[in-house]
Amino acid sequence: MPDDTFKLACTMSDQPSTAGACEEALSSLARTMEGQTDFVCAFFSPHHVPRAPLIASEILDQLAPQVVTGASGAGVLANDHELQERPGLTIMAARMPGVAFHTFTHDDLDLLRPEPEEETLSQILGCPSADIRGMMLLPDPYTPLGRMISPLSRLINKGRSHDMLAPVFGGIASAGERPGDNRLILNEKVLPSGIVGLAWSGDIRMEAIVSQGCRPIGSPMIVTNAKRNIILSLGGRTPLQAVQQMATDLDPEDQELLRNGLFIGRVVNEYQDSFGRGDFLIRNVIGVDQKRGFVALNDQVRTGQTIQFHVRDANAATEDLELLLAAQHFDVPPLGGLLFTCTGRGSNLFDEPDHEVSTIRGCLPGTPVAGMFAAGEIGPIGAESFVHGHTACLVLMRGC
Repeated sequence: MPDDTFKLACTMSDQPSTAGACEEALSSLARTMEGQTDFVCAFFSPHHVPRAPLIASEILDQLAPQVVTGASGAGVLANDHELQERPGLTIMAARMPGVAFHTFTHDDLDLLRPEPEEETLSQILGCPSADIRGMMLLPDPYTPLGRMISPLSRLINKGRSHDMLAPVFGGIASAGERPGDNRLILNEKVLPSGIVGLAWSGDIRMEAIVSQGCRPIGSPMIVTNAKRNIILSLGGRTPLQAVQQMATDLDPEDQELLRNGLFIGRVVNEYQDSFGRGDFLIRNVIGVDQKRGFVALNDQVRTGQTIQFHVRDANAATEDLELLLAAQHFDVPPLGGLLFTCTGRGSNLFDEPDHEVSTIRGCLPGTPVAGMFAAGEIGPIGAESFVHGHTACLVLMRGC
């Protein structure tokens, strides 16, 4: 008889041998799951890329899930530990009664270009987009996806109230620097490029927490002139003048952070009366015209948008994640989570090991968590999803 209890477990192995890592991880999961497994997601370090087909086949043979997804990353994480620059295999297994799984690849997503339509998306998924509770995208770094994510998330969440939003999330594979260096898993398929995706429908609730690791400084300002990705004026002043004036009012600590890097947060929903954490889409400043005072971003910007300057460091990243997690205490405990965090975080940002997962598990004790260090994180700000950098995107799952 099928088990009707929702259950989720994660495990990790640092065995350098792919066969040994699979044996260690899967034997542990088989004991924990004690029977029916519906969904499995695997993340693996560059050391296991050559034998990725073995990972897929062993999961299918030993756990017999309905669906298997996976991707290669520069590092992996599970529960209380993060592995970077060393062998690592992380596997999440879940029993999800009442949940349906809808898989797709880049070939299916190509049918949605240039603008996703409800009828086409429903045909690809095999169910109306209104039934979707969440969607995970796992692309390789060389398959263009960025311009599709926001329209896709807008279509899925069209007409939904805030508490019923379905997150579109995921992470870009990061195990190599050249085309073909990564591997993506979808059931028995192991792909060197493209995109694999999974959508959930049915008796599951999914919530995304996107920690961009920044802290706002100064006050919100209106872009009074912009062209493509260049801000020409803010409230009648050049952006450089605005930064210089703001800097005089900052304390020495924030002045030092400002010298180390400036970020700009663009308000996603202009109809709000006030703005706080989670309302800004953080973008990098990629150039400053010292002579004319213009500022260039790694994204498009338009006249009339509200922006605010931000700074980033390890303390700001920790504070941001903790504040976003604090709201979870008002909900029932999650059954588990998927975490996609930037390769620039982890040991490259924090002084102590396992910092990110320790922060999450400290706020959500005992919650199984699995994920990878990504070359770009996909997650929502409000109802719309974007590709982020230097961000941690945690998606929590609850039964209905």
